[in-house]
Amino acid sequence: MNINYGMEIVRATEIAALTAARDQGLGNHDAILNETRKAIAKTLNRLKVTGRIVNDRFCSRSEIYQLSDTIGQGGPEMDLMVVALEAHHAAADGRNNATSFAVLAEDGRIQPIPNLRMYKMVVGPQVGEVIDINQSPSINIKRVARVLKKYTENVTVCILNRERHQSLIREVRSCGARIKLIEEGEISGCLAAITGEKADIYMGYGFAPEGTVVAAAISCLGGYLEGKISYENEAHRQEAGKHNISDFEKIFRVEDLILSRKVSLAATGITDGEFLEGVRFISNGAVTHSFIARSETRTSRTLTTRHFFDHNPVF
Repeated sequence: MNINYGMEIVRATEIAALTAARDQGLGNHDAILNETRKAIAKTLNRLKVTGRIVNDRFCSRSEIYQLSDTIGQGGPEMDLMVVALEAHHAAADGRNNATSFAVLAEDGRIQPIPNLRMYKMVVGPQVGEVIDINQSPSINIKRVARVLKKYTENVTVCILNRERHQSLIREVRSCGARIKLIEEGEISGCLAAITGEKADIYMGYGFAPEGTVVAAAISCLGGYLEGKISYENEAHRQEAGKHNISDFEKIFRVEDLILSRKVSLAATGITDGEFLEGVRFISNGAVTHSFIARSETRTSRTLTTRHFFDHNPVF
């Protein structure tokens, strides 16, 4: 796969981040998401590929700007995942952990997945495959502690602060582990666990499409993921059937979600988060903080970019 794809898609996440940051804290949740999706689509359309949009969580939402089924100027057929603005409520309210993500992979190599909830456990490469989603949180935390040669009390668990996680939070506290609660931004929370800089393990329910972005990140950086989709009714099971999923107890791992080692990932912070710093506006422009990775070589780069609006206006 073209080694320049990462640099090309990071330009799209940068433009998305700058667009969202301009409306940060204004309180209009749909407007900030719509403007950011328009901005990232416009920039991705410059790619010399035929990009097929996969796993768009906002697909078919009438109030949300809809991405075209295909993006790009034409060329090699590719799969493209776009999370123009993760944690759009946080960005609109002026809170932390809003980020823009894009993933590019070979055609047909990103597993389509239903837009349902998925329970995830994510760890970094130092921990590896010792976790087991069918075991209790306490057992998994103790396994992580053993591998990292830490006391259980020094293991940090990242969890979304949701009512549905109250029993999980109680169990984690009962075994003595530290908790980092985040209000939004599960992809960034998972990346914090993958890199091991701000968390050791991520646990909890989020959305299944976001799980494919996390799997792409692990294919580039290393780490381990187990995820299990929640099917609450017959309609959910029928939706799974549309994605050729018939095993409703299936545990999804990276190789089930990303079917190729030719993947590029880009991310740009919008507000300060668990993984990236947010946009900083300066007198004549802005500064963005981004991340690029390729799975073929396991190379990754962090970028600090200065955008001079007086010279070349972005908006």
